[in-house]
Amino acid sequence: MTKRLDKGKEWFNKVYGAGKADGLVEMQTGLAQDLARYGIEFNFGDIYSRPGLTLAQRELLSLASLVTIGGLEPQLQGHTRGAINAGCTPTEILETVIHTVQYAGFPKALNAIRVVTDALIAYGQEIPPALGPDSE
Repeated sequence: MTKRLDKGKEWFNKVYGAGKADGLVEMQTGLAQDLARYGIEFNFGDIYSRPGLTLAQRELLSLASLVTIGGLEPQLQGHTRGAINAGCTPTEILETVIHTVQYAGFPKALNAIRVVTDALIAYGQEIPPALGPDSE
């Protein structure tokens, strides 16, 4: 293995859990394994491992980016778990999705908040109560 791949696997496993980097590669077939490896090397070995942001900050930014792109529900679910693993609270995660509405629009934000809320519940997290119309 290369140093870059080793670093990528280390960071990938910090986000998704021990052994998950190898699992991502192994779930692919043939040449598709190369694409999974490239993703681990670049996204996690080159980008996630950079100084300047905490892992929690990176996960919240990843969630916001995924919401804005839209249609990436499996990745939203995975990065919700990653945000929890990085120490983010359910409030921080949900507020990140709420914050995207001004950029992504209501349809994407509403679809995403459902995916994220369901993921938080599935991961045993308590959902904070609504602030309501009188909270200012």
